[in-house]
Amino acid sequence: MSMNLQEFSLIPVDYREKDPRTLPFLYPQSLNIVAYAKKMQEFSYYQALEVAETLAKMQGFVLLPWSCIHWERAKNLGHDRKIKIGRKSFFLLKTDEMTKTEKRKLESLISEMKTG
Repeated sequence: MSMNLQEFSLIPVDYREKDPRTLPFLYPQSLNIVAYAKKMQEFSYYQALEVAETLAKMQGFVLLPWSCIHWERAKNLGHDRKIKIGRKSFFLLKTDEMTKTEKRKLESLISEMKTG
C-alpha cells in the first residue's frame, strides 16, 4: 500500500481535453445528437465529480466509490457522508477510517483507471 490515498483522483487526467460543448458550433448540421448527449453527460459527470473531490480533499476526506464499500457499512454511515453524482454514489471517509479491504479495493480501482 505505497499509494497515498489522499493524493489520488477518480477523474481521468484528459477529460477536459474532450470538452463536447463546442461541438454544436463546429458541426451544426452533422452532429449526432445521441452521441453528443452521451458525451455531454460524461463530461458533466466528471465536472461534478471534480468539484466533489476537491471539496472532500479540502475537508480532509477521500471520496470512496460505492463499489469499494460493504453495503452494511454504507448503510450505517448515513446520508450526511454520502454524495450522489449522476447514478453513482460516493462516501466521504478519512483515510484512517477506511478498512484494509476498502483501501485495497480503492487502490485496485485507481490502478485499473490508469491502465485502462
